[in-house]
Amino acid sequence: MKSLKYFFKKAKKEKWAIGQFNFSTLEQLKAIVSAAERLKSPVILGTSQGEVNFFGIEEATLLRDLYRKKFPYIYLNLDHGKDIDLIKKAIDLGYDCVHFDGSILNLQENLKITNKIVKYAHKKGCLVEGEIKSIHGGSEIHKELPKEVLFEDIEKAKEFVKKTDIDSLAINIGNLHGVYKKPIRLNIKHLKKIKEEISVFLVLHGGSGTSKKDIKEAIKNGVVKINVNTELRIAWKKSLTGSLKKKIIKPYKILPPVIKAISDLVQEKIGIFESINKN
Repeated sequence: MKSLKYFFKKAKKEKWAIGQFNFSTLEQLKAIVSAAERLKSPVILGTSQGEVNFFGIEEATLLRDLYRKKFPYIYLNLDHGKDIDLIKKAIDLGYDCVHFDGSILNLQENLKITNKIVKYAHKKGCLVEGEIKSIHGGSEIHKELPKEVLFEDIEKAKEFVKKTDIDSLAINIGNLHGVYKKPIRLNIKHLKKIKEEISVFLVLHGGSGTSKKDIKEAIKNGVVKINVNTELRIAWKKSLTGSLKKKIIKPYKILPPVIKAISDLVQEKIGIFESINKN
């Protein structure tokens, strides 16, 4: 069984990225897995605290294991984890990666908690993603871009990486969570500076609303993991609304078009990330 770290190293060397696709329903999960299997692409199943509280953390782990029997390169990540007990539970259950979002904390407190999580996770072969500066927005549809655009403080990031043993870092290069009327543009020059100074794997949150061109440039310049959530939610709602307008009431006839719509989107993203046939 090839580890998630193996694929991060491979992606960094070969300049492609692994997609993290979040889910909170079985239809979304089926769609992501079917896309990965069809394109022979490793994928990360993302579960935020809200998503996993709804879906069930044990259920998510068991279904990952089940689907691995068909396609082994499926990995599970706790996204934006802030509840330490939940993070530890995810590690104990066999999550492949946990993201500790300590961005609202001061740097010293963030360092302290991150180090505790890293020590606990690494004993069980689980990777840890850190975050210093909060990434604006949320996994929703937004009317306007925020007035303030955040960029990673490279000196703080260097200190954070130096004083922890994190595996990856969620960075700020103008990226935002959610979808906006105008496409999000990334500061690739700033990314290049980050890449020169920081050796850990670089993660881009906000893959839904970011321009395709900038995504590809980010991958060329060191990003190995890209998170996608909002677009999957939009595809789920749009396709489900359309299916429910029909007169049929059988779930097994209503839901397949929903799964297909999400799977098609995931396949499109996998193509952009250039992770096809990378297993």
